[in-house]
Amino acid sequence: MLNKKSPNLLLTGILAALIAGTLDALAAVFILAHGQAASVFHYIAAAAIGLQASFGGGNGTVLLGLAIHYLIAGIFTWLFFILYNKIAALRKNAGLIAFIYGIVIWLIMNLLVLPLSKINIDFHRFTFKGFAIGAAILIVFVALPIVLTRYWYENQKVKVK
Repeated sequence: MLNKKSPNLLLTGILAALIAGTLDALAAVFILAHGQAASVFHYIAAAAIGLQASFGGGNGTVLLGLAIHYLIAGIFTWLFFILYNKIAALRKNAGLIAFIYGIVIWLIMNLLVLPLSKINIDFHRFTFKGFAIGAAILIVFVALPIVLTRYWYENQKVKVK
């Protein structure tokens, strides 16, 4: 049994999701949307309520987009934290695992989530440059913080045993 100084896995996961979600949001706003934060979160909300309703919805749909964004970051954090205990290979090389997990996140979002959303995606408009930028953002700003936070948790757990 761990002592009271050991980190809590749930709180560690929440922290990882907040870090990843915040870094991803900042990357989306400043790299992809050139500082237009409201547009980023309107677009995210549009996945649930449609483009017209979202962009016509004002600050309420910005907040909806922000909530959806952090929910998605939380889901990907939770998924990695669960898989970490089940797949020994995830505990080997943080950089490589973050690279692979970032690509997996890109694939799930672009080939599963977005096609099921209310945003009509034209897959003929996908480019290698778009993939490379999107995947790099997910690798560096989402997957890497999630992986490193989970590794940190394990390291702290070992220290207090």
